[in-house]
Amino acid sequence: MMASFRQDYLDLLDGRVTRITGLVAAAETEPAVVALLSLESSSSMVGEHDLAAAGRRLRDALGTPGVDLTPLTAQLSAEAATARDRLAPGTA
Repeated sequence: MMASFRQDYLDLLDGRVTRITGLVAAAETEPAVVALLSLESSSSMVGEHDLAAAGRRLRDALGTPGVDLTPLTAQLSAEAATARDRLAPGTA
């Protein structure tokens, strides 16, 4: 069951991160927060705590005037790539 969840997580990861970065760029704060909460919880469930933390930092910064979200979004993408590499079948 865990292997199936992990594979589903990996199958959806790129699309989720792309959606989040698009929502952030479009200043769609509420949908971005919802998507980030989902990514944070599922990342924690598969043991990707660094990705969950990157999502939390971005979520905490959303809606704060004057905060440059670009580095936080880049960090989210980088952590997602690391998680994908770590969780890919045959690398465990």
